[in-house]
Amino acid sequence: MHEQTHMDTKRVIVVDHDQATSELIAELLRSEGLAPLSYPTWLLSVACIERAQADLLILDLGMSDPSLSLELLGDLRRNVSTRVLPVIVNSTDDRMLARIAEPLRDLGCITLAKPFDLDEFSALIGACLRTWPGQIQASAC
Repeated sequence: MHEQTHMDTKRVIVVDHDQATSELIAELLRSEGLAPLSYPTWLLSVACIERAQADLLILDLGMSDPSLSLELLGDLRRNVSTRVLPVIVNSTDDRMLARIAEPLRDLGCITLAKPFDLDEFSALIGACLRTWPGQIQASAC
């Protein structure tokens, strides 16, 4: 039997202002054989993401100013080691997601409104980890 090593375990950064949601997502990721890394929004930076050597970023826009998230995502795309990192951006604020959908799409991010179906979310995570750096169509959401 092949034992999964640290090197082949996909690492997923989870940033969510709600601890219960962050824990739920982390549990889902662990059940899929992935390694969740949870960060509070105020600690998140390109350097932190680069050091984590993550394979996916799940970013809740939560209560932060969306322009700060867009700035961080722009910095990620300009950084040679994070430019192809797949990013799923989610929020309970549907109107805000719709308002910044185009800039997020331009940054290669997938948007997902909360609450979301866990099976669909899990399938989306799997698709990101299998197909990136290719673009996932918005219809996959």
